[in-house]
Amino acid sequence: MSFIETVELQNINELDGVLYREIKHLLDDKIQLENLLFTTRIMFLDNEELVEFMNKLIEYGYEDIALDYVEHIYDKIVLDFSKLKTFNENKNKQ
Repeated sequence: MSFIETVELQNINELDGVLYREIKHLLDDKIQLENLLFTTRIMFLDNEELVEFMNKLIEYGYEDIALDYVEHIYDKIVLDFSKLKTFNENKNKQ
């Protein structure tokens, strides 16, 4: 299953989804994340948004989906993963 789609747009009005920055306040618990993850196309405008979202996925136990994001975007854009938390870091906080 692929969660990544690369789209070339001529302008912002062509977007078919919701910007991460508009919904990130809704991701305070796992149920809300699941509802958005499986029903909404989430789009990121910069690396920091994507890394923040991936940290949420890891925090709620969706390491496989976070990995899917990495596997499908590695050749599309250059990312700085220095702020990405590891699975072990999240487990140690609990």
